[in-house]
Amino acid sequence: MKTFSVPFTSGEIKDNITISTNAASKPSQEKLIYQALKFQSEGKISEAAKYYQSCLKQGSNDHRILCNYGIILRGYGKFEEAEYLQRKAIEIKPDFANAYINLGNVLQDRGKLQEAERSTRKAIELKPDFANAYINLGNILLKRGKLKEAEEITHKAISLKPNSAQAYLNLGVILKDLGKLEEAQLSTRKVIELKPDFTEAYFNLFKHYEQVNNLTKLGESLKEFIDLEIIKNELILFRARLAFRNKEDKTALKLINSISNEWIEKSNNSKKILFWSYKAFIEEKLGNFDNAYFCFKKSQEDISYKLFRKDVFLNYIISYKKNIIHKRIKNNNLNNKIQEPNLSFLIGFPRSGTTLLDTILRSHPKIEVIEEKPLISNIEKYIEEELNTKLDNLYSLSDNNIIILRKKYFESVKKYTHRQSNLIIDKLPLNTITLPLINILFPNAKIIFTHRHPYDTVLSCFQQSFRPNSAMTNLVSLKSSSIMYDQVMECWDIYKNNLSLNFITSKYENLIEDFHNHTVKILEFLDIEWDDNIKNYRKTALERDQINTPSSSQVVQPLYKSSIEKWKNYEKYFEDCHHYLEKWVSYFNY
Repeated sequence: MKTFSVPFTSGEIKDNITISTNAASKPSQEKLIYQALKFQSEGKISEAAKYYQSCLKQGSNDHRILCNYGIILRGYGKFEEAEYLQRKAIEIKPDFANAYINLGNVLQDRGKLQEAERSTRKAIELKPDFANAYINLGNILLKRGKLKEAEEITHKAISLKPNSAQAYLNLGVILKDLGKLEEAQLSTRKVIELKPDFTEAYFNLFKHYEQVNNLTKLGESLKEFIDLEIIKNELILFRARLAFRNKEDKTALKLINSISNEWIEKSNNSKKILFWSYKAFIEEKLGNFDNAYFCFKKSQEDISYKLFRKDVFLNYIISYKKNIIHKRIKNNNLNNKIQEPNLSFLIGFPRSGTTLLDTILRSHPKIEVIEEKPLISNIEKYIEEELNTKLDNLYSLSDNNIIILRKKYFESVKKYTHRQSNLIIDKLPLNTITLPLINILFPNAKIIFTHRHPYDTVLSCFQQSFRPNSAMTNLVSLKSSSIMYDQVMECWDIYKNNLSLNFITSKYENLIEDFHNHTVKILEFLDIEWDDNIKNYRKTALERDQINTPSSSQVVQPLYKSSIEKWKNYEKYFEDCHHYLEKWVSYFNY
């Protein structure tokens, strides 16, 4: 007997199927299966596909054929057909764990993460020692934001398969998102130890150092692996980024332009996105704005965005507005007697200066900022799933339910706070949309609304590579960013005029041009006295483990005015945006 190992992509489990090597004595279909598996084990995928197709044409319902051909179709991006074949294999053999894990993989590709999780858990149920099913489940949980469980599951995978480079690679990503940066680095280095030719590990390690602003470690690691030919282009990419961060712009451009076109073409999605993003900012710094615009467009070609629809988030915005438009509430004082801790919300729109203000305010010893955590979104989920209430009907919530929701919110707050503070600030720009809910739960909360020139805000959103979701998929072009900006600002205007909000506005340009007086004004609003540590906000930023926004490399820099009116360098590309933005230019007195 001979065993052929079927190759899977993206860290999938390899399915070992035993086929008799005495194929001549077998029926013709068994010969086809044997030959298909042989080709698949040798990486000759197109040849293997032909043999599987021949089997299917002969009317085969063999679960092995369906499962393995489904893997091939997934590799070709034919996700719908791949899902069908895996489900068919399960229908024929309901206890076939491999089909469940492969179905989970293709469901991930299609953005059906809940179903993917169920299918992968079923694979584990059928085969409790299925190490790679645990690896895949950890990856799904990571994508679903269940970080602690993802960490536990991935550790379980490692206990079952101690030498799994893929498991350690995934664990490194999970640990980084959990803020366990030292452990994340060690896990990624473990991958290199286990599998020195795993280029993804080096890429993740370099990216890790750059994102946490440890440029010294980045430089050291680039030197450490300088002679590794297999990561020649990865080394050049991060050398270019390091040169850019060190303001050696011409050197950065020369380096990044020397990267192989073949490498760019064959690279996975995350490498391509990072390449085009890095190149775009280098071109912009050198004044090559047309080149920069082209590169920014390329950096938005993230295939993961295809899993999300723009209208889902736009409809979410509309749902919230209905609370006010339909009920015509003015000066709502609901539950005003309920006392809450000193709480503030830092809101606005992405790229409007919230991260800079966050960094400045957290430099004060009496302020703690919770940066972009799903505190309000978890409350929304509870409202919809447990209280069976839609987000466009929040004013139907009873006082008892409001008390329950407040307690749940503060239970979550405890997970993210690390010291006794006079003031807690929940910072998440798009909580602007959720102000009706915030106002119901915390009528005394202080609101800091940040804004920046609408055109600069939209440009900056377009220039970032956000983690794909239904909101960020609206920010992949100047026009769609402008449409979303218009909708969010309309929310702000309606809420400001119809809710009893205790708010202050923070204009980004004023913060840059008159740092001291502007910051004092915000502190006075928050009833917090000035502290000289505020002046050292850059030190605060550098000492932070990580900054969970695309601004991480910018807030460690001195205040600079080059970001003001930067949109004028790209004015010709805003032709379809004026209808959505001009009204807000006037509204905010620009």
